[in-house]
Amino acid sequence: MENLAANLKRHWRTYGVALWMIGVTGFLIYQNIEVRTLKHTGLKLVSDVDTIESVLISTDSNVSQMKKTVDDMSTKVATVHKRVKRR
Repeated sequence: MENLAANLKRHWRTYGVALWMIGVTGFLIYQNIEVRTLKHTGLKLVSDVDTIESVLISTDSNVSQMKKTVDDMSTKVATVHKRVKRR
């Protein structure tokens, strides 16, 4: 027991640094896990945004085509309206 106490008194700094390094290693491993989780969440968000963007692009295209169709119809309806008014 005296040998252990004497050894601890002599090398307490070494043991303290070893414990400190173990603590820092554990903290860094925890941070690495958190960063990987955030990276996975970011990739998922990018995928979702890409999907939403493609839906919006196709919707914009459909709206544009519908606008052209309505514009064509409105001129025809205006012509029919004028003809009906004449009668």
